[in-house]
Amino acid sequence: MEEYKRFTISLPQDLYDKFEEFRNKIGISRSDAIRKAMHLFMIQEDNISRVSENVVGCLAIMMSHEHVDLNHEHSHDDLHDSDHDHKYSSKSIYASVQQADEILKNDIQHHFHDIIISTMHVHLEYEKCLEIIAVSGPFDSVKRLKDDLQRLKSVLSIGFFTMDKEIG
Repeated sequence: MEEYKRFTISLPQDLYDKFEEFRNKIGISRSDAIRKAMHLFMIQEDNISRVSENVVGCLAIMMSHEHVDLNHEHSHDDLHDSDHDHKYSSKSIYASVQQADEILKNDIQHHFHDIIISTMHVHLEYEKCLEIIAVSGPFDSVKRLKDDLQRLKSVLSIGFFTMDKEIG
């Protein structure tokens, strides 16, 4: 009989709710769903390590985003689509985790300027963004970029696609 190990995970409430809804819809246990997700993650990472040395590809990063409260007068609920009047100036502010991650994300990308071809930042919702990064270069550098970005706490998920640059 195979030995099982128990462990505890912590999730944001909205992710937990979505996970439970999905898991119940397809009719599998919580443990089985986590096992399958872990296997899929490891298989993806292992397949990535077998790719050619000189690659092209992209990273698609879904990030949570928190806004700076510059006015301390309005909440998000008070803002309307046409209300873009904010007073921006260089002043000291305290950064949240998401805001600090945005600074770190930009710094990480500058360190990988030799393999990043282009980036596109898409505002999906008021508090969620998608960033697509096109890359070309040595696989090890592309993988390090992905790993560095994946460590940011505000990253919700990363899609990673690479292929041999010499194909075609």
